[in-house]
Amino acid sequence: PAVHMLRPHEELPENVLKDKGFTKVFLAGTIDMGNSRDWQAEMYDHFTKSGGRYILFNPRQEKWDPSRPGEMDYQVRWELEHLEQADLILMYILGTSKSPISLLEMGLHARGGKMVVICEEDFYRYDNVRITCDYYGVPLFTSLDSYLNP
Repeated sequence: PAVHMLRPHEELPENVLKDKGFTKVFLAGTIDMGNSRDWQAEMYDHFTKSGGRYILFNPRQEKWDPSRPGEMDYQVRWELEHLEQADLILMYILGTSKSPISLLEMGLHARGGKMVVICEEDFYRYDNVRITCDYYGVPLFTSLDSYLNP
């Protein structure tokens, strides 16, 4: 396949790891402990239809178990490592969420030149996101549809 989804505790096939022809995209943004819309699955469908070659880094675990010893450290370090490895950080903040980790990650990577932010206007800190994106030249969209269908 031309699109691979990688989540924590998963491995990519060796031939994919060695292939430099993939664009690596980190799917940052709202997860709300797995209780939010699974927009990452929607992005997989989008990238599959796009015709390109992608590895999607998806921090949303299918079976998140925070009681597992060392799991929190593993999860945070996995996210930090894959944010660094990504060619593109696609951040989607849903208006109904708090998304504190997304804001932290946005702060870490806003200057990096590889971030696109989608933030719904009813997000309680939308103005902070809007102003920060404007200041650092980060492309900002107000809906997933406006990003996917410009």
